[in-house]
Amino acid sequence: MGDDLPEGVTELRDLVVRLLGRVEDLERREAKHLRRIDQLESRLARDSRTSSKPPSSDAPWSKRRRVRKPKSERPKGGQPGHEGKGRELFDVSAVDEIQSHRPTVCDSCGHDELAEDARSPHRHQVTVLPVRLARIVEHQLHKARCGRCGEITTAALPEHVSDGAFCPRTRALAGTLRGVYRLSVREVERLLRDVFGVAMSTGQISTEEARLAASLHGAHLEALGAVRTSPAVHVDETPWRRGGRLTWLWSAVAEHATVFRVDDRRSAKALRRLVGKRHRGVLITDRMGAYDTHPIERRQLCWAHLERDFRALAEGPRGGRRLGRRGLAIAQAVMRSHRLFGEHGDRARLLREATKLRTRMERLVTAVDAPITRHLRTRLGGLFTYATVPGVDPTNNAAERAVRKPVLWRKGCYGSQSDRGERFVERVLTVTATLRRRGERVFDFLAESLAAHAAGTDPPVLVQLPIPR
Repeated sequence: MGDDLPEGVTELRDLVVRLLGRVEDLERREAKHLRRIDQLESRLARDSRTSSKPPSSDAPWSKRRRVRKPKSERPKGGQPGHEGKGRELFDVSAVDEIQSHRPTVCDSCGHDELAEDARSPHRHQVTVLPVRLARIVEHQLHKARCGRCGEITTAALPEHVSDGAFCPRTRALAGTLRGVYRLSVREVERLLRDVFGVAMSTGQISTEEARLAASLHGAHLEALGAVRTSPAVHVDETPWRRGGRLTWLWSAVAEHATVFRVDDRRSAKALRRLVGKRHRGVLITDRMGAYDTHPIERRQLCWAHLERDFRALAEGPRGGRRLGRRGLAIAQAVMRSHRLFGEHGDRARLLREATKLRTRMERLVTAVDAPITRHLRTRLGGLFTYATVPGVDPTNNAAERAVRKPVLWRKGCYGSQSDRGERFVERVLTVTATLRRRGERVFDFLAESLAAHAAGTDPPVLVQLPIPR
């Protein structure tokens, strides 16, 4: 029938059909571009609250505005009646030098005959920094000729004297400035020279790093052993570099030790090299695929990561906002219940709350089809382990806090340049993190380790396990 239409009408019909097809094509493109715009805008708006980005990377305009409190009418500083605080005096046994000062004339009349007062003197202590902190000790090894055979004998160094140019404490100081306070090699050289009066070249500082790493080998093995036998371990990893090549710095935080290990891979094999092939405890981790080789019933997925992911959905494109709000409410309820009942020992109440929340999560991941729900469907068993196993935290914040200082170190030094440098990094970080959790001095441990390594004696113990009753 269309063939009987006049020629002009047929051309008009074909034009309308082409225009309608063009409109449909433009509508499809518009919908695609709108979805892409939503994705890019949500990615641009992501900050530390909706992703794993550190808070320091947040843009100034992304900071949450705080409610301004009304200005107080009280003056600044300490208020009337406030108990003041001052520097406490050292005990007399800890004072290096006591200088006694007595008055010679009376402040009132100027008379110069004064009798000693029985009351205790006023004590004033001053911390004095010597002009030159380092002492240079020269050992002269004299020679003597034997009266019987005529041979020349040279005196030997005493056993307590280092055979190198620096004592163990000086070597430990260089290692502490590098590995604990994350100074560059050049800055360590300048600080040793300017403040301590120690002349140590950059090459020598690198040599001292290797010597310190060797002395900490046993301590690193101690920490690894403690982690591999711990019932609960927080695990995380962060990029590292060796001579410009990408490697990975793994961290494992257990009750009695924190251990670091540099590995070429971010894989399940690297995980086993860290926590052992037969680790029977619970691993608290994020949702990276390498961790899936550990049985899900002995895992705790990090709810802090989930909270950020659900918040990103709630504040992102329109299609996922409802899912994000529902998931965010569950994540916040998990945090709240653990804070109220887990930290105060009400395990029965914590388990009841977790059971309710698990039911809500099962309904959510079953009712909604999205990448995050598909991912969680097979991992529900690892979401609520914290409620059934004592000592397990619902977040992996312990491991994330542990890798924060190595990340700052990496940004300043760009990683290591060799295998030897990596051994120094992982061992000094392990010792530092483990000792600081106990509030102990890192420098003293490093100095004792170097002295024991030089003398061939037993090194100090790093991991202090409780004595079973």
